[in-house]
Amino acid sequence: MADAEATNQVRESLRQWIAADDEIRALQAQIKAIRDRKNALSGQVLEYMRGQNIDNLVLEGPGGTIARQQRTVRPALRRDQIRTQLLLQFADQPHRVAEALRAIEGIPEGTEDMSVGGTVRELLTRRMPRSQQIRLG
Repeated sequence: MADAEATNQVRESLRQWIAADDEIRALQAQIKAIRDRKNALSGQVLEYMRGQNIDNLVLEGPGGTIARQQRTVRPALRRDQIRTQLLLQFADQPHRVAEALRAIEGIPEGTEDMSVGGTVRELLTRRMPRSQQIRLG
């Protein structure tokens, strides 16, 4: 009797979890559509500001200001790039390269498998067939 009750409770929890997951997916699709629309409008505003040589637009009311800035964005460091550069710099000391990579990635000493590292978390994920994915806009 208690086993059937636990099963029903898990089923109800799973139904609610799926409903929450569906809601999140729908909201993320809406956010993506809004973000895409904002990016398209940003291009138009930047083109205008560039053409008029304007760096700041002060908006009326509680809108604040819109600023045009130029930033240099560097690509994220990848493990293989770090390893290659370390091996080039310390070609005569490959064990030191391995130690440095272990320290950077938080891999315990004495572990031979360099692919393990980071924090282990347990979580639920849901994968849906492409035909059932939520699409808005």
